Amino acid sequence: MKLSGTHKFNASSVQVFNAILNPEVLKASIPGANSVRYENPNTLYVEITTSLPGLRGPYGLSLNIVRRQDPSDLELQLLRQGKGGSINAVAQISLVDEADGALLTYNGNAELEGPIAIASNPLGQGIVKSSLSSFFKNLEKNIA
Repeated sequence: MKLSGTHKFNASSVQVFNAILNPEVLKASIPGANSVRYENPNTLYVEITTSLPGLRGPYGLSLNIVRRQDPSDLELQLLRQGKGGSINAVAQISLVDEADGALLTYNGNAELEGPIAIASNPLGQGIVKSSLSSFFKNLEKNIA
């Protein structure tokens, strides 16, 4: 499953970048997030409940910060195997300051196996895209 797109923020790239890596902001921004904390300096642990049919959770996810160049580039990787199936996902995020805020561009690819593969079908993709849209709107509101 591939996801890509952009989102314009009414904040600087530094503010957006810092918000993306702030556990409190992420918990308030990720739809279904029960908790977010750092396991170590390069890994965020997210406990999430999904709206995908048959996959409510909660599920624990370790999100690895593979590459980081403050405040413009970030690469995140999610590897998970267990209840609900397996996920091998990578996302590249870039931020560019423009005259009226920061433009975030994202490109992601996820290999899904088992029950979680429902996210690749049209129904699941609609839920994923809606959740992603909600995340960006929530993140915009929670940037201080």
